[in-house]
Amino acid sequence: MKKAFSMVELIMTIVIMGILAGSSYVAISHLFTKSAKTKAISELSFDTTLISNQISALLSYRIPSTVIGYDTNTSDFVSIYDIDKQYNVLEWIGMDFAKYKEKKYSGLVDFNRSDKSINMIYSPDTADINGSALIFAGSFDDGSVVYGGDFNNSFGWHGNNHTKIFEINSTSTSSELGLTSTPSKIYEKYYLLKSAYAIAKYDDNLSSCVDEMYKNKNYLLLFYDYKPWKGENFCDNAKVTILSTQTKGFKVDFVDENLQFNLTLQREIRKKGKNLQIQISKQKVVF
Repeated sequence: MKKAFSMVELIMTIVIMGILAGSSYVAISHLFTKSAKTKAISELSFDTTLISNQISALLSYRIPSTVIGYDTNTSDFVSIYDIDKQYNVLEWIGMDFAKYKEKKYSGLVDFNRSDKSINMIYSPDTADINGSALIFAGSFDDGSVVYGGDFNNSFGWHGNNHTKIFEINSTSTSSELGLTSTPSKIYEKYYLLKSAYAIAKYDDNLSSCVDEMYKNKNYLLLFYDYKPWKGENFCDNAKVTILSTQTKGFKVDFVDENLQFNLTLQREIRKKGKNLQIQISKQKVVF
């Protein structure tokens, strides 16, 4: 009866075990990478959907005619209707939908009870909006016709005038709204303004606009709570928050009278010898 392994048998056993161990390591490594990749894709897909919905919700309350592209390098800006290149900041003015929902104002003007000669408009079922500002919707809500001409001086963007925005006197009472300037025309519908907003992927041109905690080229930033018609801008007067910490790209286009944006998020998976870059893009149209 054989009671022990021979040297050859022992060596062969060790070799076979080594081969099996190596194969198992490769298989486990591939399985781990596949699992990490699947997890990253799933999380990025969820994040792009969530962030896109947040951006879409903010843009849905925009005053369409106020949307601009702004170039932090040249300080140039242009209406979204006339955009001819890629600008690194998207800005717009948002309506005060919360007050509208709370029935603080109707958004309508009674022509018969308004008196343009004293800069007073009568807005039925309106109260508690003293010190706010408004924009007349005009004949076309998208504003592409009404707000043509000297666009730069329409909404107060970046130190310019705000001929299309009318501030409401703090002494206004009930539905009688006294305006601080005389409108060339009074329309039957208006938007009450809340704040301007700006979205930008961080770059070196924004370094003077934010604190150190926001200085990361993968960050997509939201600036809010500033009023261009009061001489404020997003760089000096706005609050800021982070929309995404893993942004690869953010691009906005104007297609068929609607805003269309593309958000791309990226995550790196660490792998021995080579790191994998996982990207997910989400495209959304805001009507």
